[in-house]
Amino acid sequence: MTFAENLTTFYYSVFHDGILAALISFLICTICGQFFIKSLKVLHINQVFRTKEQVRELAQLHKSKAGVPTMGGLIISLGALTSASIFCKFNKFVVIPVIVYALGTALGVFDDLLKISRGNSKGIAAKYKLLLPACVVTLLMVIANGDATLKKILINVEWDWITLILNTKVLFVIITIFYFFVIAGTSNAVNLTDGIDGLAITNITVSFVFFAIIALGSSNHCCTNNTLLTEIDGAEQLYILCCSFAGACISFYIFNRYPASVFMGDAGSLGLGSLLAIIAILLRQPFALLSVGIIFVSEAISVMLQVSSKKLFDRRIFLMTPIHHHFELKGFSEKKIVKSALIIQCVFTIATLIVIFYGPSFVS
Repeated sequence: MTFAENLTTFYYSVFHDGILAALISFLICTICGQFFIKSLKVLHINQVFRTKEQVRELAQLHKSKAGVPTMGGLIISLGALTSASIFCKFNKFVVIPVIVYALGTALGVFDDLLKISRGNSKGIAAKYKLLLPACVVTLLMVIANGDATLKKILINVEWDWITLILNTKVLFVIITIFYFFVIAGTSNAVNLTDGIDGLAITNITVSFVFFAIIALGSSNHCCTNNTLLTEIDGAEQLYILCCSFAGACISFYIFNRYPASVFMGDAGSLGLGSLLAIIAILLRQPFALLSVGIIFVSEAISVMLQVSSKKLFDRRIFLMTPIHHHFELKGFSEKKIVKSALIIQCVFTIATLIVIFYGPSFVS
């Protein structure tokens, strides 16, 4: 076989596995989702909302959501992990993200159960949630120290002048701190976005599709030539993992779209946010999260601006944050907010793909 024929066969095989993985995870979630939601209702695992004193008129807008079960993110876990176990070859690019996802999901489940047991929206304190990215970064760097390939991906920098200014140990510390903020920022931003029906899950789905494309491109040197991709041996398994989660998320949207039958809860948002962050890091595309995750970034920034303005000037910039609540109070319907956010994210995602694949060609 010629080189071109070998390349075509490779991509067809991998692409085929990814599509099947997405389809299987979609079917598992769709079939099992109804039974899972009924079980949550029987167990009274219902979403706990903030009081009228805390959120004023927003409580009236969300009154119809009372009694809707939460922790629906476990439906995604069931479908995606089952599908991944069938189609993925478990190399480090699958095992590490799955461990990170499991840690994030476990923390989210504990947080949801704590809220339900207390009967209020106060779960784990924010400072304790930072233990998740701290544990993930520690695990990542420990593994990297014993794995030359992973160390090259995580530690090596693109700009030679940085290594001339900083010694290896200082650079290691700076990169470790950077990864901590990437994981902490992404997981919390996704968590903040999960405030109205379908908003978080639609943007998470697009993000997984984006990273599936990046992982597929990074798996062969022909696609990394004259692009902003890094050739990564074994990245095709990460592509299949992303496809598994994308299929599960599409299915979950069926249950989570307005009016939602179930909420993903912290059991979904913390795990999925952490997973997106670790995938971006392993593919050497952490900065892509700023554009592909433009909605997540906007939600997080709106909260930071609101808190800062309130403390410094005792004034609010927005009616309420995260910013999707501001638009709700302005009279926008949940459907309109979700649709607008999805369009914005798709535009930014396509633009990011163009820059990654064709940016160097435009410059040269």
